[in-house]
Amino acid sequence: MEELDKDVMEFFSTLMKSCGLNDLHAKIIGALYIEPEEVSMKYLARKTGYSLASICNTMKTVETMGMVQRIKKPGTNKVFFYMEKDLVKLNVMKLHAALNNFIKPAKETLPRIIEKYKGKARDEKSKQKLQIIENYYAQLLQFEGILGEFTKKLEGMPTKE
Repeated sequence: MEELDKDVMEFFSTLMKSCGLNDLHAKIIGALYIEPEEVSMKYLARKTGYSLASICNTMKTVETMGMVQRIKKPGTNKVFFYMEKDLVKLNVMKLHAALNNFIKPAKETLPRIIEKYKGKARDEKSKQKLQIIENYYAQLLQFEGILGEFTKKLEGMPTKE
């Protein structure tokens, strides 16, 4: 079964690299996906061949993407990680992460920036720049709506139990 682990990790490595992730991100995702239970950072270091420090730094990014869950076990200081195996649930988690980690902060910040500079844009270039930000914000709101609808549809799909 070690060969299965290797093949799955290679598959995820290729898949994740095609999405713009680096080799370490890809190997971690592959290692987590094939494991039925949560695993420690030490395990991930051993499985991927990277140092504990590299694993620790990379896990922060992978968590932010909504792909893994950090688990603290009572009575230990060790941190464990788990990756959902159900593709529907995994993508719902990723969508929630996108909404919380990217869209929500933008919705809180961009209106203040727009308001601050709305009356100050005097020359044509400044007006164009402000228009770019206003368009971005309007599209962000539309995108949020689409993500919300898509998330609801995914949450309504049957999942494996």
